[in-house]
Order: sequence, then structure tokens, then C-alpha cells
Amino acid sequence: MDDANAVEVAGVPTSTLNRIDLSGSDIQQSVSLLKQACLDSGFFYVINHIIGQDLMEEVFVQSRWFFGLPLSEKMKLLRNEKHRGRTPLLDEVLDAGNQIQGDYKEGYYIGAEVPEDDPDAQKPHFGPNLWPSEEILPRWRQTMEKFHS
Repeated sequence: MDDANAVEVAGVPTSTLNRIDLSGSDIQQSVSLLKQACLDSGFFYVINHIIGQDLMEEVFVQSRWFFGLPLSEKMKLLRNEKHRGRTPLLDEVLDAGNQIQGDYKEGYYIGAEVPEDDPDAQKPHFGPNLWPSEEILPRWRQTMEKFHS
């Protein structure tokens, strides 16, 4: 690992992010740290007391394993009409007025699990989630459902 901010979590190299405590009284300091996170890494995430650091670390580990799968495995889980599943690189466009190609990111969408035979499953964005097989990613579904809840 050549990243100065990298650590290993469950044997997987993972970049660390600085923690920003938004419960502090120095609002200007918090704003400054959030701005710097956006400028330095392009994103940040918030850990609250309900989710906790351990779950967030597991989400990052599981995500790294999923996005590290061979393309042939990830293509089996392409986002469906209910917006559940994987979005490939360049598939989504955030700013169509200023972009000539899609966003340089992959994503994975899940939502509240609704069985296909449930009347709500007919609504947009409702229905069953798409999950990688347990043989390929044994803890993916369990971790992501816990995080989503």
C-alpha cells in the first residue's frame, strides 16, 4: 500500500478518511473540514451513533470486494427498471448540460425489500433487491441490509 492514509480492515487495504465531529461547538471548524474533505477526496461520509464505525468499516470492505469482482460477475447484477442493482462506469450523468460522457463512478442501488407479489412492487422504485450470490460474497447482503436499515 503506497497510500499514506491506507490501513487494512479485515485484510483488505482501505483508505482512511479524517473524522469530522459535527457535534462540536466550533461550526466554522466543521465547515472548514467538510470543505477540505470535498476538495481533497471528493466525498465524505457521516457516521452517526446508530450506524457506528464498525458497520461503516464492514460496508467499505464489502464494497471493495464487490467492486473488485470480475466484470462478468458484476454484469449479472445490472440495475433493473426498479433501480436496484449495479450501475457501471459512465452509465449515469449528473450534469447532462455540461458533460459529454457519463460519470466516472460505479454504484449499487438497494432499497426496502418488497416481494414481487406485493402490490407495492408495482410502484416505481419498489420491489426486490438484486444480490450477489452468497457463494461469491457471503456477507454482502447481510451487511448492506443492516446498513440500509
